[in-house]
Amino acid sequence: MNIVQNNIDALNAELNIHLEPADYSERFEKALKNYRKNANIPGFRPGHVPVSLIKQRYGKALLADEVNNILQDAIYKFISEQKLNVLGNPIPKEGDDVGNWDNPTDFNFTYQLGLAPEFDLKLDKSQSFDYFRVDVNEELVNRQIKDLSRRYGKLSNPEVSESEDMLMVNLAQVDASGNVVEGGINSKTTISIEYIKDADTKAKLTGLKVNDEVVVNPHHLSSNHEDLAQMLGITHDQVHHLEGDFKLSVTDVRRMEPADLNQELFDKLFGEGTITSEAEMRARVQADIEKMFEKDSNWMFKREFVKTIVDRINPTLPDEFLKRWILLANEKPVTPEALEVEYPSYAGGLRWQLIQNKIIRENEIKVTIEDAKAHVKQLLSERYAQYGMNLEEEQLEELSKKTLGNREEAQNVYDFLYEDAVVNLVKANCTINENKLSYDDFVNRVQH
Repeated sequence: MNIVQNNIDALNAELNIHLEPADYSERFEKALKNYRKNANIPGFRPGHVPVSLIKQRYGKALLADEVNNILQDAIYKFISEQKLNVLGNPIPKEGDDVGNWDNPTDFNFTYQLGLAPEFDLKLDKSQSFDYFRVDVNEELVNRQIKDLSRRYGKLSNPEVSESEDMLMVNLAQVDASGNVVEGGINSKTTISIEYIKDADTKAKLTGLKVNDEVVVNPHHLSSNHEDLAQMLGITHDQVHHLEGDFKLSVTDVRRMEPADLNQELFDKLFGEGTITSEAEMRARVQADIEKMFEKDSNWMFKREFVKTIVDRINPTLPDEFLKRWILLANEKPVTPEALEVEYPSYAGGLRWQLIQNKIIRENEIKVTIEDAKAHVKQLLSERYAQYGMNLEEEQLEELSKKTLGNREEAQNVYDFLYEDAVVNLVKANCTINENKLSYDDFVNRVQH
């Protein structure tokens, strides 16, 4: 056997492989004998079919299998020994006349390789990246304190509704003339005025008293079709086809009166004696909000960093090779037209993977099994704490082992930790420009 590498350019190469009968004959003869042992051919007892008949009927297929196995072993051994950094898998060159399968002698095969690009990577103070935080200002702190005090407040029944009240109502479907539709939709429900987004509808529901009636568009009561379906007592599908207005009749007005900012509230919120004044509460609330948004800031930094560094380095890829490889390797058929649409996203992900792997390799970043277990335990603790459950260390150990015992889940954990380690390295070595955004601007940036 002889393998010769022919470099087409920096990103594409071919392996020319020459096979002689000595390279495959022994394995081919062994394959024939093994097949003969189990062959079931009428007129012959199992194991007694003449080898010549096996060779005549099945020889070409058996030879092709053995030659393919020899080729795969040889190719990957060559790649490993030559330390080639390939993308995808080697693929046979189209249109090659490899040899005579009916009367086999020498064979010549050509396989195409896509090579990973070489690129410079510099992560120092000359490289700058933006980091966005929420500006936890007085308005945001006031809003959170108001929500906390309302959570421990008391319900009252005011005479007239205001913009943050709840209405107990009857909703009845009406026709174009405003008359209740006989046999139409009729439902009793609760409406929180503060969560209504349509300004006109919100204004209609403000200033109402018990027994007041207004006509509303039901789709303006909730933008969530599932919520609206429950509100009206109909199916999600019916909401999609719902037209016309409803008469809203007020049966009760309720208001959540906020609790006083006193020691009783401080103890309920933060534990007895932890906070003793409104000023301390404000400082604690601000710190809690900042901590709450830190995960979002880190997530957005990771997203923005990946996009920025991929755009800056923009490693060149063997695009035509990769497209052909995707078409051949995909389990589900992919049309060339669909591939052209999806390829830019695939290429972007591959570029980031190449950059990340280079960072990991050059900085000798390691993620150990202990790192993975500690991460999983933390996630499990936080998840169960949301339901008021504190797991013992033994339980966390057992659950973490079970999670990491699943190959797919374990891969996700290691991928996350390696990416997190890369981002932390960037933060430590590069210039990070911190930017404060208003809550609304921050949320808008996260969503885009």
